[in-house]
Amino acid sequence: MASAPKTRRANAAPKSPKTAARRGKAKSVTRRAPAARRAAEQNAEWALGDIDKLRNDIVRLSQSVSSLMGAHVSDARSAVTETAQDLIGTGAGYARDAEERALGLANDVAKQIGKNPLPAIGLVFGVGYLIGMMRRR
Repeated sequence: MASAPKTRRANAAPKSPKTAARRGKAKSVTRRAPAARRAAEQNAEWALGDIDKLRNDIVRLSQSVSSLMGAHVSDARSAVTETAQDLIGTGAGYARDAEERALGLANDVAKQIGKNPLPAIGLVFGVGYLIGMMRRR
């Protein structure tokens, strides 16, 4: 009957000097682990503090930008409103002038028709005939 293979115990002495050196390094690393962990935690706290400072700076910056933009928007709005009112006034003046001219021309045509009715009828007939000929083509 074959015997069961022997397993090495945890406390058994290492077989080679290299193995002993590796175990020594592992023990020194485990001794340094708490110090590294504390340093990492401290660095993480500093990073979180810096992030909070940046967040506060961004909030202040956005408030400053929005207040500046608000002032510029109100200035632009008043300038646009003033220009629009000027244009409305100018357009209304042009519309009144055009209306007066059209009424004046209509009155002149009515006077001419009253003075010379037969040539006016001939003119209207001629214009109608030309429009009819143009539509045929």
